[in-house]
Amino acid sequence: MSLIMRMLGAGVMARDPSDERYWGTAAQASISGVRVDAETALKISTVWACVGLISETIASLPLVMYRYRGDDGRERARNNPLYSILHDRPNEQQTAAEFREMMTGHVLLRGNAYAQIVPGPRGPVDQLIPIHPDRIPPENVEKLPNGRLRYQVRQDDGTKRAFNQEDIFHLRGPSKDGVTGMSIIEYAKDSFGLSLAAERYGGRFFRNDSRPGGVLKTPNKLSKGAADRLKSGWVTAHTVTNQHSVAVLEEGLEWQQVGVNPDEAQFLETREFNAEDVCRWFRVPPHMVGLTSKATSWGSGIEEMGIGFVTYTMMPWLTRWQQTISRDLILAPDTYFAAFVVEGLLRGDIGKRYTAYATGRQWGWLSVNDVRRFENMNPVENGDIYLQPMNMTEAGWEAPITPAEAPTSTNGHYILLAEEAAGRVVRKEIAAMSKAAQRVNGDREVWATAVLDFYSEHAHFVAQTMRIPLPAAVAYVEAGQRELLIDGPEAMADWQPRRVMALAAMATGESDDGTPASL
Repeated sequence: MSLIMRMLGAGVMARDPSDERYWGTAAQASISGVRVDAETALKISTVWACVGLISETIASLPLVMYRYRGDDGRERARNNPLYSILHDRPNEQQTAAEFREMMTGHVLLRGNAYAQIVPGPRGPVDQLIPIHPDRIPPENVEKLPNGRLRYQVRQDDGTKRAFNQEDIFHLRGPSKDGVTGMSIIEYAKDSFGLSLAAERYGGRFFRNDSRPGGVLKTPNKLSKGAADRLKSGWVTAHTVTNQHSVAVLEEGLEWQQVGVNPDEAQFLETREFNAEDVCRWFRVPPHMVGLTSKATSWGSGIEEMGIGFVTYTMMPWLTRWQQTISRDLILAPDTYFAAFVVEGLLRGDIGKRYTAYATGRQWGWLSVNDVRRFENMNPVENGDIYLQPMNMTEAGWEAPITPAEAPTSTNGHYILLAEEAAGRVVRKEIAAMSKAAQRVNGDREVWATAVLDFYSEHAHFVAQTMRIPLPAAVAYVEAGQRELLIDGPEAMADWQPRRVMALAAMATGESDDGTPASL
């Protein structure tokens, strides 16, 4: 199905295009005299290219459901029913890409895109059925006294059916009232009308032998029948397929040109300006829709121009999509969220990528598996370990070693490394639990949930970082978890140096049974 048909909603909801009851957006009269609506605007090649570029880019990006983790991280929520709805198939007729392409086309041209939220086997949101925005004109969106919205949707039989806000997924563009988005056709009708008028003028211009109008004149008097025959014969002989034929003038006739010379009218310059003006309406860089006569100010390389397109054109639309999903579809927005994966649009050449990966790996903010995920590669065992240069510690913090405890054996350097690694582990725990304490605001039940969520996978991290057996790491984790559940955040007051030294002792074998005597 073509882009234009998907934008118009063909195949999703039945309607008769000749019945004006189903099309609420009337054509807007422009100063050029050409009437403009969403369909006629798409006949402008630059409008088609801009709408297609934005819509197809959003359609091609993966849209993923995530679950917040207790350590301010995130993980893919594949078990959430919305994952398959947003990522794969929102309804029986469309793929996720087709759905997003059509909805984005609607909002770009009309300011609003709607879909009915249908419950079913997958939960409160089982299907998203698109509704053509012309079935819900702005006057059919009512703001209720409680602040919620009610939508009156025109049905196939001409009647209206009311839907509450909870039943409608409403993606809106820039808005003046916060209720409905503004139609670009309404504001750009003069600009788009000028483009359409130039297209039509060009068609007539070349149809009539690429010449402005003129007159045939003679000093003799012609009867009305003779004048009509001469005019008809001239048009037939010198237009369309008979262009450039030899003109034969009789009865003393002479040709006199009238009108404006095409060079003086600057026809080609006008068309190029109109195309660039359309790009401004959609905030699309001209070079991305084939206008390459002028240099772009978005950077000198493909990578810089691509980043500019993502930052200034795509990001506002991606943010609208993500926040609308959170508002209309997700029942627990504090636990789940949806986000587009845009890293693919921002990737540079392979040399620059690998240099960036090496820097991130060296300075500790990327793990091996982080890099492999960026490159669409499967994770490897022990690939989630983060490195940290030995000379990188918290400002003002020193390893808690007293002169009496200073290493004197040949293993002294190894002990220092173990204490540094243990310090990183404990600092991670303190940072995560401190943030959790701020969020829960004293709620013991929520605090317990945050503690259990964080420590549910922490033992594996401790075992990999400290190179200790998993049972020993589990014992270390359970001790800290127990303290936090009993004493709350105050338990962390003496974790440095107590738990640092205890964890380092586990790694160096200083404890008798592989676990610290006191955590």
